[in-house]
Parts: sequence; structure tokens; C-alpha cells
Amino acid sequence: MADDGHIEHHKAALHYVETAADRPADGQFTAAWSEDGRSVTVSGPCPACGGRTATQFSVGIGGTKGLRGEYPPATRALPDPVTLLCECGYAHADRPSDAYDRGCGRYWPVHLPDDQRRPAVPGKTAP
Repeated sequence: MADDGHIEHHKAALHYVETAADRPADGQFTAAWSEDGRSVTVSGPCPACGGRTATQFSVGIGGTKGLRGEYPPATRALPDPVTLLCECGYAHADRPSDAYDRGCGRYWPVHLPDDQRRPAVPGKTAP
């Protein structure tokens, strides 16, 4: 049966190691923007352990709250690439008790298409 993107293929026997994982194939991760365009959740399968992982990012121009009013969503964007940590939530063997992530310890770059790196601008249609 083909993987439809919703089926998880977790490798529970994979031990915890803080190291870079291979870059996932394009299209395996998606970005879901909040309605106000101030945060985005990037999700997909960990390329090492296969667990579903999601990371939320706050975006915008840091340190400018209230200085010049609201910045429109068009000025908010994720960098390319974003770095994700595995947050699969499984208890991998050898995971230290003080680890700040909740996964297998792997991290990797994710390149998102330009249309997913920015929130939709209300009233503007896609080209």
C-alpha cells in the first residue's frame, strides 16, 4: 500500500543521537499558517525515524512590536531552509533525561516552496 502522507512508519528501534539526518525529499513537509499569519507549523515525517513531527515557528520582524504599527503578512516569511528537530514524541533508547527535544535527536534542513514560506495575504489572489 502506498504511503498517503498520513500513515506513520516509525522506527522505534532507532537510538537517540544528536546528529544531522539526510535532507528529506522535496514535498514531504508542509507549512500550515495561522489565520493571522504570525506563526506557521511545519510538519512531515522525520527522515531518520519516520515519526510524524511538527514544529511551530513565530515569524515577523523581531523586536519591533509597537514601534511602527502592524507589519502586513507579506513581510513575514520563513527562511530557506528551516531547520527542524525530530519531535515525534516516541521514547528512543539512549535519550538523555535533559534533552530538550521529544524525538530521536536528529535535525535536518527543510526547503519549502515559496508559496508555503509566506502566509496568504487577505484579499490577494495567487498568480
